[in-house]
Amino acid sequence: MLAPFAGWLVKPEWADRVISRAYDNLTPRQRRSIVRENPYSYVNVTRSSEDLLDDEDLSLDRLVMQGATALTRLLDAEVFAPTGRRALYLYRLTHARGSQTGLICTVAVSGFDEGRIRIHEGVRQDRTDLLTDHLMGVGATSHPVALAVRAWADSEYAALLDEAAHAALPDLEFGSELVRHQIWTVPANLTDKLLESLADKVLYVTDGHHRSAAAQRAMTRDPDNPVLARTLAAVFPHSQLHVEAYHRVVADQNHESHDDYLWALRSRVSYMGGELERVPSAEDARPRHRGEVGVYASGTWHRLTLPPPDSEAGALDALDVDRLRRLVLDPVLGAEELAATGTVDYVPDTAGLDELIRRCEAADRIGFVMYPLSVDELLAVADENSKMPPKSSFFYPKPRAGAFLRVLGRGATAHLDPS
Repeated sequence: MLAPFAGWLVKPEWADRVISRAYDNLTPRQRRSIVRENPYSYVNVTRSSEDLLDDEDLSLDRLVMQGATALTRLLDAEVFAPTGRRALYLYRLTHARGSQTGLICTVAVSGFDEGRIRIHEGVRQDRTDLLTDHLMGVGATSHPVALAVRAWADSEYAALLDEAAHAALPDLEFGSELVRHQIWTVPANLTDKLLESLADKVLYVTDGHHRSAAAQRAMTRDPDNPVLARTLAAVFPHSQLHVEAYHRVVADQNHESHDDYLWALRSRVSYMGGELERVPSAEDARPRHRGEVGVYASGTWHRLTLPPPDSEAGALDALDVDRLRRLVLDPVLGAEELAATGTVDYVPDTAGLDELIRRCEAADRIGFVMYPLSVDELLAVADENSKMPPKSSFFYPKPRAGAFLRVLGRGATAHLDPS
């Protein structure tokens, strides 16, 4: 299920220019700015249609071609160095809340169908299509799918991770005062021990559901290709992870004005045992606990108290993100989050409420500020084989793109040996 790989590492002198923050931790404006100012940022390899200007070609083929061209630029500049041997790596993120250390490896794509790797979120078709075409046409992966394993601080797995980190100095360090990133090559004497500690464990996708879906689809397209049978991953102990909220920016399909919408929302939730009240500011609207949602509409803030969940609700049915979808977004706004592309946009809490307000004002939309889920809630949803709406959780911090390169031997890497 898990294995070492013969990957490439960015050269230390290139790290600050090449390694990029996670795609969904950047707004489209920020990604456009990076592309314009830094041709060597890995963001250039992973562009999507929302990053492009209105007069640019939005076709998938064009985006994939741009990504392949950008990767070729990096390879020609020799910003990555092949490691020359199969190995595991450690990835540690140190931040204000503590630190989290994960194992960088490849995982068998078949694990998703076999139940060994479990997911908790649905995916968008258009995003999955782009990432699948990216794999097939660009020919490399750099941003690992983030996985969690149930492991506490005193577990064998966590102890082995610490032992490996203390065995030598890091191969690579980068980041800022807010988040420090460190990477080690796992010593040969600990490689088998780490793999054995995870041999019988169930893994859970925490970040990268679309990348996971794309890996599955790519393998389906070329089932006899052993390189596509695996995908790049980072496995973290669940007890070290932190979840931030993903807020919603929603297009109202049913009302001519926000006043009409607010009246309809207040009527519906009051009838079902909830409440909608106007509050003075964004901080007053920010949820204080589960069951509360902040609402922004036409410059005004409101606090929505969701009706209490059914006493027999399952793990998914009890979550705020799914209750909001079922009770408000679909029936009141006509925004079918699981079906209609473009009716719901997502803003990570790390981007700030000013970004949510900006997007609402720019497109005449309604904002919903969510309370963050817990790691245990996410694992419970995955265990019951349910799927939350897309972008229901935002794990922060997380590994960045551009530190590793797993070569697939196709597209821009057709002339290279696969990892």
